[in-house]
Amino acid sequence: MDFLKVAVSVGELIVTVVMAVLVVFVTYRALIHANTDFDEDQEIIKGNLSVGLLVAALLLASANIMHQAFKPVADTLHLCLSNPLAQESNQGAMVLYALGNLALAFVIVVFTLSFSLRVFGRLTRTKETRPGKELERGNVAVGVILSSFVLIVSLFVGEGVSSISKALIPRPNVGRMHIMR
Repeated sequence: MDFLKVAVSVGELIVTVVMAVLVVFVTYRALIHANTDFDEDQEIIKGNLSVGLLVAALLLASANIMHQAFKPVADTLHLCLSNPLAQESNQGAMVLYALGNLALAFVIVVFTLSFSLRVFGRLTRTKETRPGKELERGNVAVGVILSSFVLIVSLFVGEGVSSISKALIPRPNVGRMHIMR
């Protein structure tokens, strides 16, 4: 049994558990502050199911996008820590790149989800109805539609964030190959 690989995997598990809790909490607070239409905390406390559905979808969407950003980071850190040839790389720089990448992904999550909900709300409102007001009134159908919209946006944006993460995170050198002529 390779104890280094086990230790790296356990460390990765601990980081993902901590990150999951932080992502859910920080995203929840950031998205609640980004919504100025009504107080989502109060609506949830009152038992407004439509707002609860939307907030749950926002949390799932943010977790999906952050997971897409974390996969390349985890792969690179795993390679850097477990491959003897990659251990010559600057591991401090790798950690800074990883943290910067995750911070960028979080900004993308908050901006994208807030922006997409605002655009969707503007596109679907009429003289009689506005999605934000319908949510506040407890219209579950509007909550389901907005929740589905948020989840669909996260599927597309998650792939883009994954591509950006792969491009921004430098891969450690694992050796050189000399080709003879």
